[in-house]
Amino acid sequence: MRIGVPKETAPGELRVALVPEVVGKLVNAGHEVLVQRGAGDGALIPDEQYEAGGAKAVDSAAEAFGADIVVRGGCAEP
Repeated sequence: MRIGVPKETAPGELRVALVPEVVGKLVNAGHEVLVQRGAGDGALIPDEQYEAGGAKAVDSAAEAFGADIVVRGGCAEP
């Protein structure tokens, strides 16, 4: 299953839906995780940590939203 993590778009939102530790567990369970570049910036989590956990960094929200499941916060706009 492909799991997408887009960057949050709500003003002032600093959280990210998944942290690298959880990404690693999902990847080890056989899932593909697509994290939009910069998704963890507000939480001080660089893209490299997601990639080290096995995530694939993608350039656009559209790529993350193209996954089977998308995890994100409560903002209304993609």
